[in-house]
Amino acid sequence: MTPLFRRRRREPAPGGPAKQRLVRVAVAMHQPEAEMLASLLDQLGIPVLIRRTTFDVPDMLAAGPRELLVPEDRAIEARALLDPLPSDEETS
Repeated sequence: MTPLFRRRRREPAPGGPAKQRLVRVAVAMHQPEAEMLASLLDQLGIPVLIRRTTFDVPDMLAAGPRELLVPEDRAIEARALLDPLPSDEETS
């Protein structure tokens, strides 16, 4: 028995830009903090997307955590900018 609807893999158009996968590089506690971190990344030319991690409550406005997403190929550079101090794992 064949399914009525089949999912097709979407291939990028020939010669068109391929979609890049976005990865999370930071989590901000609220919108102003997320915008500050995004402006740091933007100054270096790293494209960034701010995404709310929880549901929207109109009374809270800019409150609530936000994720900062960047293209996968720029993630290492973005993490180095946002967290310049080496972690304990890197120093040992």
